[in-house]
Amino acid sequence: MFVTLLILSVFTRNLSANHSGQSGNGDDNSDSMVLPEINGNKFYYFGYGSNMLTTRIHLQNPTAIKIGPGELNDYRLDFHTFTKRWEGAPATVVPHPNRTVLGTLWEIDLINLSNLDKQEGVAEGIYRPLSLSIAHRPNRTTIARVYTLVNEPSTDLKLLQPNDTPFNRQPSKTYLKCLIKGAIETGLASDYINWLKSIKHNGNVVDELENLLDLKDVKISK
Repeated sequence: MFVTLLILSVFTRNLSANHSGQSGNGDDNSDSMVLPEINGNKFYYFGYGSNMLTTRIHLQNPTAIKIGPGELNDYRLDFHTFTKRWEGAPATVVPHPNRTVLGTLWEIDLINLSNLDKQEGVAEGIYRPLSLSIAHRPNRTTIARVYTLVNEPSTDLKLLQPNDTPFNRQPSKTYLKCLIKGAIETGLASDYINWLKSIKHNGNVVDELENLLDLKDVKISK
């Protein structure tokens, strides 16, 4: 009886130690494996800003494969704060009933998930990732990773007159051109592209990115 109890005690301690070791190693992997946007060794991602453009997303996420256009319902596209890389306000999505954000749905290898989080400044508290339903062809919905600014704008950009748009709500000219080129490449609706072209920008041009992403010939409102 004593031997039996001793064996059971040792077995229980080993089981407990193994369980503690598994939960303590690779927290990022254990967290990522429960994300609904993961499918096998890949995950789905919805880009609505600069990552609509293939050459842009491939700079840091070379495994990204474009599925096609997607729609995020009950959200609006907006711009807020300032990014040094683009010299203007970056894009975000904000919950908004009966509005829709158009963008690009991607399938990406899990090995690039940390790259995407780093690009979006998740660790610094700039963007946070959400798992949201994206509508796409043919009559399908897919849960995808979507990043939204932690510091969300409190007012609706569409309700502002161009001359009343604060500086911290204006994307740079280069950034807006990147969005427009990505939207055209993805095949988004023409009225949505025309709206992008009409957004007030701050006039800043980032020559390095203009050349890198071949944005020189992208037409945009003045």
